[in-house]
Amino acid sequence: MKKLYFLAIAAIVALTVVFFPQNEKSTVPRNGALEALQFLSDLQTYPSGKIPEQAQYAAWQQARRMPVSAENFRNTDPWESMGPHNRGGRMLSTTFNPLNPQTLYAGSASGGLWRSYTAGEGALAWERVETGFPVLGVSCIAFPPNDSMTIFIGTGEVYNHLAAGTGAAYRNTRGSVGIGILRSLDGGQTWAKSLDFSMDQEEGIWDIVVAPSDPQVVYAATTNGVFKSTDGGDSWDWVLDVPMATDLVVYPTDADKVLVACGNFESPGYGLYRTGNGGQFWHKVISNGIPSTYRGKGQLGMAPSNPDIVYASFGDGFTTAEGASWLCRSTDFGQTWQLRNTTDYSKWQGWYAHDVAVNPQNPDKIVVIGIDVWTSSDGGLTLTQTSVGGTGFSNPPPQGPDGVINYVHSDVHDVNFHPTEPDVLFVCSDGGIHRSDDGGQTFFSRNGGLQTVQFYNGFSTSPNNPQFCLGGLQDNNTIVWNGDLTWTRIGGGDGSWTAIHPDDDNTFFISSQYLNVRRTTNGGNNFTSMVIPGNSPTAFIAPYVISPANGDVMYAGTALVARTANGGDNWVASNGGNALDGNPVLSMDASWQDDGVVYVATAPYNGTRGHVFRTDNNGVTWPNITGDLPDRFPMDIAVHPLDDRIAFVAFS
Repeated sequence: MKKLYFLAIAAIVALTVVFFPQNEKSTVPRNGALEALQFLSDLQTYPSGKIPEQAQYAAWQQARRMPVSAENFRNTDPWESMGPHNRGGRMLSTTFNPLNPQTLYAGSASGGLWRSYTAGEGALAWERVETGFPVLGVSCIAFPPNDSMTIFIGTGEVYNHLAAGTGAAYRNTRGSVGIGILRSLDGGQTWAKSLDFSMDQEEGIWDIVVAPSDPQVVYAATTNGVFKSTDGGDSWDWVLDVPMATDLVVYPTDADKVLVACGNFESPGYGLYRTGNGGQFWHKVISNGIPSTYRGKGQLGMAPSNPDIVYASFGDGFTTAEGASWLCRSTDFGQTWQLRNTTDYSKWQGWYAHDVAVNPQNPDKIVVIGIDVWTSSDGGLTLTQTSVGGTGFSNPPPQGPDGVINYVHSDVHDVNFHPTEPDVLFVCSDGGIHRSDDGGQTFFSRNGGLQTVQFYNGFSTSPNNPQFCLGGLQDNNTIVWNGDLTWTRIGGGDGSWTAIHPDDDNTFFISSQYLNVRRTTNGGNNFTSMVIPGNSPTAFIAPYVISPANGDVMYAGTALVARTANGGDNWVASNGGNALDGNPVLSMDASWQDDGVVYVATAPYNGTRGHVFRTDNNGVTWPNITGDLPDRFPMDIAVHPLDDRIAFVAFS
């Protein structure tokens, strides 16, 4: 029996063609994560500028109501996993089972909720926890103290709020929308909605804290402010209406004392807020010890051994030219603050990736994360970088290690100390989960079986060998399948489109953002960069294809389409060197019978709708065949393999 394969639970659809148009060269390094998430938002919100409030959940409900024939299941070949199990994708959170810290839960950016009974150790350490709901991003996980059966998860990965009111805010940066908070009362076997955002899907959850002194009291930091439950999550009250609440801490012996950080992208009212009466009244903290202005987010870390000591991390940057970080400390649970350090650990990811955590036994020992991992033993007065980023090993075993002794993938989102072993901690990054047994000095990967990488569009499979396939990943390079559950890295950057010569598997192409295409003719032993003529704007993840009818003919898209007839040695601009419509080319496919027939589609840009074009003369002309197709983002094109007069276009 034939077998069908799935690549990653992380949902290829969710990141099919993420890009942000590039107009011109810049000397300031660009933030790929910002651009990718920014354009993912555009895919979801164009042309109205906002996500329909009930769209995703309503579509999911409709799909569940559709009749499914048992006969279809009998005639469908089974699916099996292809991995990768030896490299993780973007992870957002980890939480320990309060009664057994060997059981570790983890939330991913677009692969849902995961659980390990070995604290991530082993080649098959992780299993996905099904919720029965359309959940991609899991930003946070919480348990009541001494209760391993009740679990709360916060859904969505939402970095911005539409009402922010500044130029940056209107760029609608989003990872994935959420449906609110889900709760399980049976250890994750079944789930139900607790705080229901399914009818208002522009919101997301960033933190959930169950009050240690009263497990019926639960607080949630959301993009719409702070919500509170006094009945264990059965019902909720909106207690703080400042948008973009990103983190909060609750005093261990007093469920009424709460400190919350609000803001991102300069959203209204950003800053720290404190209440001593359970949210009836909030006081905005004004102190010389915290920044009065910042554009990123704030994160909090409370000392378990002395809860009056709280650290706050603030980020400012979107590019390296404007990066700034502030590490601050309070010794009176947020009433007054002292600025401890301005080392720029968050750099250009001040809106995206930084946090602080405190050793459970020593309030002066902290771990600060940003692009990399930093540690301090004097309460943050000095910070020492202890991790190195980069690409790690090209083909690590699933059980690890995936890099040198202090390797942690860049862009670190979460840090969490073990509750009873003070030198053990876990960090989440764009490259999965890493553990340290020495307080953050060295690390080793814990990604075995954690299937959360995010493939972009442009995945390729050899027509001669179905075991040979490769694709590009968000912030995790280009990888090629090893034929089992492991994949090998063969390129850098954000992996983008790929292509395999139809007659020679030793010749294939990989790329990174903005159409940086490279070719190998010896099976990947070395690569040569292609010089492809183009025009602005260029898609962040820009397309190119090899003609199935003639492996020497290729087409590549910026605002114009370039063509080569000798396998990439020489490229020329088609259409007389003119752009198609001034918009970036987003999707592309070629005829299986005629190397002169190609379809391309452009994305909306600067208020101008995208279009679909077709050439049947090697790109000399590109007639516009859009007709009455919808004004949306053309996510992908497929030409019928037997009749190139037929093509299919998928729109967002």
